[in-house]
Amino acid sequence: MRETPDQMREMPAPAIGASPVAGLINIVTHPWGERQWLRVYSVAIAMAFFLSFTGAMGSQDAPIAVRMGYWLATMLGGTVAVQLVSLVLHRFRALEPLAGAIVLFVLAVPAVTLSVWLIDGLYFRHGLDPRMILYTVRPVTVITLAMSVLQYLLERTPRQSHVHPEADRKEPAQAFRGRLPFKYQKAEIHALSAEDHYLRVHTSVGQTLLLMRLYDAIRELDGIEGSQVHRSWWVARDAVSDVMRSDGRVTLALKGDVEAPVSRSYAKVLRAEGWF
Repeated sequence: MRETPDQMREMPAPAIGASPVAGLINIVTHPWGERQWLRVYSVAIAMAFFLSFTGAMGSQDAPIAVRMGYWLATMLGGTVAVQLVSLVLHRFRALEPLAGAIVLFVLAVPAVTLSVWLIDGLYFRHGLDPRMILYTVRPVTVITLAMSVLQYLLERTPRQSHVHPEADRKEPAQAFRGRLPFKYQKAEIHALSAEDHYLRVHTSVGQTLLLMRLYDAIRELDGIEGSQVHRSWWVARDAVSDVMRSDGRVTLALKGDVEAPVSRSYAKVLRAEGWF
């Protein structure tokens, strides 16, 4: 959520003038955030160990210490290149996670190729021969693809909407409500469920269908505290009346006798946030 100038002025001094260490952490981890940043770099280091011990890409003849140093430098350098690309993509929030991952991969390959080419030339001291870039692209593409797929699987988190401060909130989810038939515009929104190209909107006065993607709808629901609980479900937190568990699966009972399934990939995050 983007703060307004008034909100910024109302923030206490410690929040605005954070410590130099906190400021440095914010710069280094942007745009991934501390938790995701640690995960990304941990995966890069683990990948470096794997490539070192397997002697990947013809490196098996080099001593283990040399392989380790090379692959650590290569994987960390490549990850920094990907993070720089992510800083650019961070401004384009309209991209869905999968589409964003694909675009990131396409843009990251040349960035990582350049990074690896520089590291190769400096590490093995054979100079920066432009012809070596052609030999670098193929292995970089394979490793970047593997890293991209792994990161996409690790980073799946529910898309959420949040309540704005009272001073800013005139009508929650006003843009989304404007798409609904007049009967439903003032009703409480309990949940959304995707059905092919349509969304079923569950409200306090009944259900209606809307031609819209779930991802786009969630972006317009800011102002209502809620979360995606399944690939095809978003639920308002205030609409949850009970939590049902059976065979390791969680189902949310909602107002209006509606039940929403909770996928296992989202359950851990929702549990940590106190949904159940």
